[in-house]
Amino acid sequence: MNDTSDKKWGRRALLLLGCVLLFRLIYAWIYPFTLSGDEAYYWDWGRHPAWGYYSKPPMIGWIMALLRLLHADTGAGIRTASVLIGTGTLSLIYALTARLFSRKAGFWALLVTITTLGNAALNICMTTDSPLSLCWCGALYCFWRLTETPSPKWSIWLILCIGIGALSKQMMLVFFPIALICLAVIPEKRSLLRRPVFWVCGPLPLLFLIPSFLWNAQHDWITFQHTAHNIEAQPFSILKSLAKTSELLGSQLGLATPITFVLLIVVFVLLFRRWKTLQFAERYLFVFSAPPLFLFLLLSFKLEINPNWPLVFYLPGTILLAGVCYDRDGRLFSWMKRGIVCGGVLTALFYSTLLILPATGMDITRVGPFRQISGWAEYGEAVARVQRQLPNSENTMLIVTGHRASTAALAFYHPDRPTVYRWDNDPNLINNQYDIWPGPSGEGSNALLIAYGGGDVPAGLAAHFESVTLLEDIEIPPNAHRPKRYALYYGTHWKENEEQ
Repeated sequence: MNDTSDKKWGRRALLLLGCVLLFRLIYAWIYPFTLSGDEAYYWDWGRHPAWGYYSKPPMIGWIMALLRLLHADTGAGIRTASVLIGTGTLSLIYALTARLFSRKAGFWALLVTITTLGNAALNICMTTDSPLSLCWCGALYCFWRLTETPSPKWSIWLILCIGIGALSKQMMLVFFPIALICLAVIPEKRSLLRRPVFWVCGPLPLLFLIPSFLWNAQHDWITFQHTAHNIEAQPFSILKSLAKTSELLGSQLGLATPITFVLLIVVFVLLFRRWKTLQFAERYLFVFSAPPLFLFLLLSFKLEINPNWPLVFYLPGTILLAGVCYDRDGRLFSWMKRGIVCGGVLTALFYSTLLILPATGMDITRVGPFRQISGWAEYGEAVARVQRQLPNSENTMLIVTGHRASTAALAFYHPDRPTVYRWDNDPNLINNQYDIWPGPSGEGSNALLIAYGGGDVPAGLAAHFESVTLLEDIEIPPNAHRPKRYALYYGTHWKENEEQ
């Protein structure tokens, strides 16, 4: 391809990025659903900036704290931040593809990525995967440049990407081991193993985590305990193992969209069979995608694998798919375009469904995922309405029983955004960040108690009050198939006891 034609594809890619950014920014502001429970939970982390949190490194909390500082911690503001981070990730995908293959291949890599349901969802929700994906793509680009030019410049950039990524999610820590394997199995780049500019990229990013290690040491290594629990093997059962693996494959088929997912597997198989004849760029991307994804498939026989865990390994896989299908095989290129069309249709349906469904009057509580992102604003308003009717309401504590999502959503969607406490029946058990933060206190204070599921106030909580009176039962939305149910109680004269 001549230089003029290649530049034309670069301009097309820039135009595509601009159009996608504009669409997603507009969508972030007209999106009709509330934040998910996890997003509200991370927002509450942002109100308590720290070097570590219960289940994740601190970056997502810091991002939320920055948005709060900028007065952008609204639903639309949080989604806008997710879009901006996602656009940075797309830009790096294009930049790496253009460098490894061509700008035209970079354009197609963008199209493949944009038309996957996983990427669409990632640019609506602000989760730890947003900054992780950005840092992972940055590390892929910087490591490639380091293999081209072993200079301190690219070593420093790689250290920054891995270090900041590790502050976003634990998965970033596997980047350097994979890079080590990559150099070991690719003879033409093995000489980099003798260069200090590569080896410093292993230990130096760990320095970023020193404050988080110290925080964990002060909190009984709670993040490590949580991570260990997540990867704890379950008792082996053939039927359960097959069910877990089938569930993982089904989720990946949906998130990557069917044709693209199957085509990616085909490309992996073809490249594995032609390994000795592959170019360095193809081997590089293969090592960072195919083996880790296959490892997750094997692990699914023993562990519960969340659908988003393998996410970062699809990023180099997408680049590999675009490069191979465009540059090497006309039939594969035709199928890639079919995958883009299929993914585009599914993505368009995804976006339009989220917009149209609430306006239809349909009972969306019948669909699990929609139930998780709806009704929280009404819940916050309902609790605030009851609270305002209480004496000295501004000094009335809010205590929620049940899942952390109900606590976080109330904190975010209550008009006053007060401190909301979560009550756990076992004060010695730490299940989430609310169990780490200080609990309710204040001798003689009153509280509005929100019992999830509409049940009674737990005996341990009721024992802290002189009296507990039922005020109201609420359903959000009312008369739905599966509403969010809460019983609101008024507890008077809080008293400390030995459990506190």
